[in-house]
Amino acid sequence: MSDFQTLMSSVASTTDKNRYSVNVDDTWLQGRTAFGGLSAALVVAAMNKQVAADRRLRALSVLFVGPVPAGKHEIQLRELRVGGSVSHLQGELICGDEVALSASAAYGKDRSSDIKLAGPEMPAVGDPELLARLPYIEGLTPAFTQHFDMRMEYGEMPFSGADSADFGIWLRFPRPQDIDISSLIALADAPPMPGLNMIKPPGIGSSLSWYLEFPCDLPTADASDWWYCDYRCVAAGNGYFHNNATIWGPNGQAVMFSRQVATVFEKN
Repeated sequence: MSDFQTLMSSVASTTDKNRYSVNVDDTWLQGRTAFGGLSAALVVAAMNKQVAADRRLRALSVLFVGPVPAGKHEIQLRELRVGGSVSHLQGELICGDEVALSASAAYGKDRSSDIKLAGPEMPAVGDPELLARLPYIEGLTPAFTQHFDMRMEYGEMPFSGADSADFGIWLRFPRPQDIDISSLIALADAPPMPGLNMIKPPGIGSSLSWYLEFPCDLPTADASDWWYCDYRCVAAGNGYFHNNATIWGPNGQAVMFSRQVATVFEKN
């Protein structure tokens, strides 16, 4: 079983400077596919190897095209443009001969500006240490959840027939490791997607698209510190949920904004 840092470090270059390889083990699966946050994080880990250190990830757009099974896969990158301040990249996670994930990213330098607006304040929340950890039950809960510590601040659990899709949740990796943009992306997608809590079993859901913005440098913290995420469903219908989220770091600063389109399949 590979932990997250080991898996990210295993993204290996090939003889083609724009191609990388990675091997995903079955402890990172959600059903028959790696969970979306891991797949996106793997592509970003490859992108980070090609971008100058003075440019950090500002925006990421992801399309989840097909399943990413356990096994060895390929990441194909393409530089669209490297300008004086911003680098634009495309990346694909390829499984066999098929594209499973497509991503576009913008990395940018800091720019001189007198304008500074604080992000949204972190809501008044309780102590996550007093909350119960969402259990990992082999064969019942998705395999990848064993790699995360998640605790509900408010909202309902999946398949509970809730009246609202919204929820707040504390997130962390259970063991100390450095926080970087890839681990933040994985944390953000670890919780059950908004909407699953409104349906009754049996049913399934999956992400269709995901757009992320990173408004600031990551705080000095560890991935095993507590990160708080507030998820809101802004619209839903015909099997699709439109969700927004904000993640705050241990210092109370908003570090990620998320917008997601997700699909829900209700089995009658």
